[in-house]
Amino acid sequence: MFTPFSVNHQQGESPEESLLRHGYSKDFRPDLLQYRQMLATLDPMGMPLVSATLEGNGADDPLYFPTWQKMAQVIGHKKFVLIADCKAGSIATRAQIAANGGIYCVPVPMSGQHPQYLKQWVLDPPAETVSIRLPRQNEEEPAVGKGFEVELGKFWLNEETNKWVLWHERYLVVYSQSLAASTIRGQQQRIQRALSALDKLAAKPGEDRGELTQKVENILQRYRVNDFFSTTIIEEIIKETRHIGRGRPSKNSTTEEVTKICLQLHIQQVDTAIKLSETLAGWRLYVTNALTTRLTLPQTVMYYRDEWLLERGFHRFKRGSLPALPIYFQNEDRITGLMFVLNIALRVFTLMEFVVRLALEETQQSLAGFYDGNPKRKTNRPSTERILKAFCNLTLYFLPDSTIFITPLSTLQTQILSLMNMPESLYQVDSEYCKT
Repeated sequence: MFTPFSVNHQQGESPEESLLRHGYSKDFRPDLLQYRQMLATLDPMGMPLVSATLEGNGADDPLYFPTWQKMAQVIGHKKFVLIADCKAGSIATRAQIAANGGIYCVPVPMSGQHPQYLKQWVLDPPAETVSIRLPRQNEEEPAVGKGFEVELGKFWLNEETNKWVLWHERYLVVYSQSLAASTIRGQQQRIQRALSALDKLAAKPGEDRGELTQKVENILQRYRVNDFFSTTIIEEIIKETRHIGRGRPSKNSTTEEVTKICLQLHIQQVDTAIKLSETLAGWRLYVTNALTTRLTLPQTVMYYRDEWLLERGFHRFKRGSLPALPIYFQNEDRITGLMFVLNIALRVFTLMEFVVRLALEETQQSLAGFYDGNPKRKTNRPSTERILKAFCNLTLYFLPDSTIFITPLSTLQTQILSLMNMPESLYQVDSEYCKT
């Protein structure tokens, strides 16, 4: 996964070989120079295994296969499943991973023939639809979604070797109830806003047909409802006779004929298109080359839902407890070095969090004391930030008689150390070796 970091202190031009360049900004600041940070993590821990600091204007797509190769070297084998975003779903990336014995599971970009595939399969499922439940769900809870599989053969020509790559893929057609509800709700809001804007425009359409057409297109594109409305512009030419001159006209007054253009904008919702869009809402296409015995449909959903762990690392870098911004370094080597150190810190953060949460899950315990103002509130999934904050009240005293005293550990602190398999002696001082 890749994300750009905008550098606020350096503006202007940057040489082509520089790390800092202008590019697509997720921070909506294309005017600022930026660099990109790549992370490849090990789930479910979220620990970074591979990272790189890259120039700010490059494409992400060609880097997924080299990143997979590096991960295979770090892990020591190729039998892990690569979970990534749709940018890793290009046919070239999938073919290269499959040809080298790797396994992937990615959402496919909704381009090319994929929208037609999705529409055809959802309206006429070629396989039996099964319910999808997460491991932690009770039997009484409703399923989070449903889906089915379609197996297709794929082929791709490697232009470097001029050889064809042939392999089989499973297209996973997955429906999410929560995604469908939010998508339909957002679509209805966009339709209402577009309808209000069109009605307002129809009240004062003006006299220029081209200008009115452009305004209608802008509204439909702004709210992404081009397929949901049918608009018609009717042009009516009205001729009027007017008297020339001042004063009250008489039968002998000079007259002239004036031509006036009146435009009428007629708006109609396309109910069939709206209904079809609501039917397809919540459905997504995933693709994997893993066998069913290796990766089932519910496992695919569970693994992909855990991808937020990667985004959490980026959040820690941008606005969290391991902030890389704002950067005041002018030397790009120092920027790279800073990200290297922060990646080491992120490994420690993810490891601490995973160990504590796993121990709490195995022992079916919950800890209290992490939340200010609500000391009795318990959690079995504390974050590293809250774990470290629990140790902020420790104080080391150097007394006048050359002895040393440290604040005694609280019950919460001893519980955390026990969950992390760390001895309490870490916070015990031997005065014999610590005299001042």
